[in-house]
Amino acid sequence: MTAPSWATLTQQDASKKLYASAYSLNQQEHFFGLFDDKGDIVWSSQLLDRAHAPVVHPSQSIVGIVARRPGFFMDFFDVSTHKRIIRIEPSKEYHFYGHALFTSDGNHLITQENHYPSGQGKIFVREWPSGHVIKSFSSNGIGPHESVLLNDQVLVIANGGLKTHPDNDRKILNLETMKPNVTYLSLKDGTILNQSSNSGELHQLSIRHLDVNQHGRVALGFQYQGEMWDQVPLVALSRIDQPELEYLPIPEEVRVRFKQYCGSVCFDSSGEILAISTPRGGLVAYWHVDSKTFLGIENCRDVCGLVATDKPHEFLLTSGIGSQLKNNPVQNVSKLIKKHPKLHWDNHLRQINT
Repeated sequence: MTAPSWATLTQQDASKKLYASAYSLNQQEHFFGLFDDKGDIVWSSQLLDRAHAPVVHPSQSIVGIVARRPGFFMDFFDVSTHKRIIRIEPSKEYHFYGHALFTSDGNHLITQENHYPSGQGKIFVREWPSGHVIKSFSSNGIGPHESVLLNDQVLVIANGGLKTHPDNDRKILNLETMKPNVTYLSLKDGTILNQSSNSGELHQLSIRHLDVNQHGRVALGFQYQGEMWDQVPLVALSRIDQPELEYLPIPEEVRVRFKQYCGSVCFDSSGEILAISTPRGGLVAYWHVDSKTFLGIENCRDVCGLVATDKPHEFLLTSGIGSQLKNNPVQNVSKLIKKHPKLHWDNHLRQINT
């Protein structure tokens, strides 16, 4: 399977930036689309059901979208031909978690999956473009929701700790025994290189989304499954050589607004600034990473999609009310790019490196 490179696709306008996200028009009509720096949708395809996170091939003009948990499809499209080129489905008795990623060379696809009879998390390395499984490893936890590459040989996994079964939809079956962790896994042989967890009293603090910057710092966003009034940390930092999680400070009046729920986790292009969205709280919060300083918030109703632009300290945000805006928390600058009143952007957003 071959497709033009992203550079070839955008050669008429080399400065053009593209972003990928799922979106819905209503509860029955769901789509996957690309939009440009002006917020205009330049490509879209209808989906069978609501989806979660995009997957972008590093070189060819191929994008994929993963069904929401419990997900049973992953569709990939050639943007140059507007055609769906392959649908990848999980193995029998497995489902996807809404996220996947390509290796840096584009030769393999990595998926996080739930073996729902046992509840154990698995990592599958799949040949691209066939989708055939060539390696599988234990995720060393339950509920591997999202993972990122620390480098070509190390995968960092957010094992959320939530045991679920498709027969029970999204119901959590192990609230009393949850043990979320972040695991650094060797893609060579599945060896655990490092693993960190919350303390016992924070065992319901599900580790859901993560990002890594160019300095090897991993940021984690939590979704607490306990009581709404419990005062718990919601954001942490981790490193492969660091046994403990470092929780980041949040002013209590902001922490309460999170409603115990972090959406997307994203470093800016410099790796200096961390952004965390909360659709339930209608805001994005920012930190300076090295000093662990809280910088402030950007209010945006139902915001979840979050990605770094090419400019240092700048982020692009999308919301469930159709808004797209750029925000720089260091310069305290915010600009609405566009608002699509009839469109609902879904959870996650990716920039395409053209």
